[in-house]
Amino acid sequence: MNNGEDLRAWTDKVRQRYENYLRTSFFFRESALRTSFREALQAEEELLKGPFEEPARAFVRGTTAKALARECFDGACGGLEPALLDGSLYIHQERAVRMTFNEGRNVVVATGTASGKTESFLYPILFELYQQHLAGKLAEPGVRALVLYPMNALANDQRERLGVICRQLQTAGSDFMPTFGQYIGETPHY
Repeated sequence: MNNGEDLRAWTDKVRQRYENYLRTSFFFRESALRTSFREALQAEEELLKGPFEEPARAFVRGTTAKALARECFDGACGGLEPALLDGSLYIHQERAVRMTFNEGRNVVVATGTASGKTESFLYPILFELYQQHLAGKLAEPGVRALVLYPMNALANDQRERLGVICRQLQTAGSDFMPTFGQYIGETPHY
């Protein structure tokens, strides 16, 4: 692929996510309004102009997630490793994991878009769940973590991300299988 194709694919992805955000933020009960809204969203050049290039940010890299897991679990992290990204973490991600998981501290990570805030909170949760799994306590009933999102679109993206993590663990044959659920305004009531 060339840069033009990469940029077009990226633009399409941004557009799709923005449309998803708008659809989930503005839900119309009446079918005709939903259809009209969806058609307006999909009209060419109505939502997304550009693309406009943004200057790249230079975030400092640290250790890999897998190396950090090996350190945190004294090498006994084979069942967790398939859930972790390859490559180095950013220093702020590494520090967040160390401070929350190793030191039991609360942290606030305030950093730019696409700088890895998700891993900054998700990895400490996964590490804690894995620790409970190793101790034989994960099978006990109960909610272990609650993650709140300001927008349904972000909640949906993160649900997909958790699904990918669980599929990676299953494909790798890991016996570590965390479960998760999602509740948003559109979740049916039974």
